[in-house]
Amino acid sequence: MVAVLDVVSDWTTHDGPLYRRLATALRRAIARGDLPPGTILPAERHMARALAVGRSTVVGAYDLLRSEGVIISRQGSGTWVSGAGRDPSTRTHQAALRRAALSADDAVVDLATASLPAAPEVAEVIGSLRRDLTDPLLEQVGYSPAGLPALRRAIANMFTADGLPTTPEQILVTTGDQQALFLLTQQVLTAGDGVLVEDPTSPGMLDLVRELPVVLRHCRSFSTTGAGVVLDAIRGSEPALVYLITSLGPEGLIADPDELRRLARGLRDFTGSLIEDASSRHLLRTEVPLLAALAPQASVFTVGSMSKLFWSGLRVGWIHGDENAILRLARAKARVDLGTPLLSQLVSAVLLNRIADVGAARRVEIADRSTAAREVLRHALPEFEVGPAHGAITLWVRMPHGASRPFAELARRRGVAIVPGDSLSPDGLSDRYFRLAIGPRADVFADGVARLARAWDDYRIAKGRMATDVGAPDRLTTTYQFRAIGSGHAPRRG
Repeated sequence: MVAVLDVVSDWTTHDGPLYRRLATALRRAIARGDLPPGTILPAERHMARALAVGRSTVVGAYDLLRSEGVIISRQGSGTWVSGAGRDPSTRTHQAALRRAALSADDAVVDLATASLPAAPEVAEVIGSLRRDLTDPLLEQVGYSPAGLPALRRAIANMFTADGLPTTPEQILVTTGDQQALFLLTQQVLTAGDGVLVEDPTSPGMLDLVRELPVVLRHCRSFSTTGAGVVLDAIRGSEPALVYLITSLGPEGLIADPDELRRLARGLRDFTGSLIEDASSRHLLRTEVPLLAALAPQASVFTVGSMSKLFWSGLRVGWIHGDENAILRLARAKARVDLGTPLLSQLVSAVLLNRIADVGAARRVEIADRSTAAREVLRHALPEFEVGPAHGAITLWVRMPHGASRPFAELARRRGVAIVPGDSLSPDGLSDRYFRLAIGPRADVFADGVARLARAWDDYRIAKGRMATDVGAPDRLTTTYQFRAIGSGHAPRRG
């Protein structure tokens, strides 16, 4: 059911009564190919519980779609997509990522997108670009599949300063870190391979892996549990690819340096590849070694971007890896887009020369934002538990009870977007949690949290009503709650 809910996550934004809004969302998902022919739809009662609506809303939506021939129902067999109106050319699968990053025209308070406004230095650099920098650039043909040489040098210098000696030939510039993950998964994986990710993890990575004919496996997050759990999972499943966020992942935690060294030692016999996501590295207030520097014998790719520290609008990322692997990835990138826009690369090259100053300023800014956000949450939602503050631009929030997906649905109706934990979870185990971005202005954030508080009142009322209707607690919510507690996802203290 998680996949069906993902592709209709914005259903309340459509027009008309609730049942028509739901029918519209399902119809469009079927037309896009997100719900291909034969897809089993959730039972009416289960769908109603997950969306926190009355059963009559789902019954009305299904009846309307059945009358149009879009879905079919059989007594004893359930309800499934018939394929009517399907347009294969528009098929998309961005379920998890779509929940985690909203479009600019979404008419809601965005507490979902994990980004900050542009650092002041971005505007300064754009406004001060000199002709001696731009003229040579404009004389070029405009394509640079591997990346602008000046930017590759700047990124290599950054890695070298961080303890990983690097040459420009070991760097591929990408259009954001999402393209970096796309290129790596396409190049490294073949049909039937195993992929190991953490729980919770990157929504973009989940979307990419779920599109491939591979086996997705998961373990608890490295920053929470340390190297032992990850190494046991590697030995037990022998994955072709491991993806780790070693610092400031969804839970906002920092990897223990000793555990990183232990992990590096344990990779000596690992024959697969590992992606180390270091996108938030320069937001850290303490130094954490790069896994690629600790495990030179292993096939480690390190990805990062300008998004977290400088501005996501630059759409510039990178991959660090073996020179031969970078050459292969550059050829693959050329087939995708012929290169990242040169002006964004030029601005990024200049900005990286100021990385120390920008990083120091950002860390102060994030600390202030985090303190203020926690105070707002403490007053508006005192029962909710907020994870520790280590410099992340999001908060990992634990609900006192229930499941975050139906809560997120009610929050959307109140005009505020959050990321439910199961959108960051391979198997829905983090649904007791949700991720909250602290990037909006203070007044906007406070308004969003006030709307969340009203949504929480709605959720408790709806949950009580559903329990009364069926004469027992909500089985879906109870199941999520049990699994979240049993998986040990409470943030580690200290």
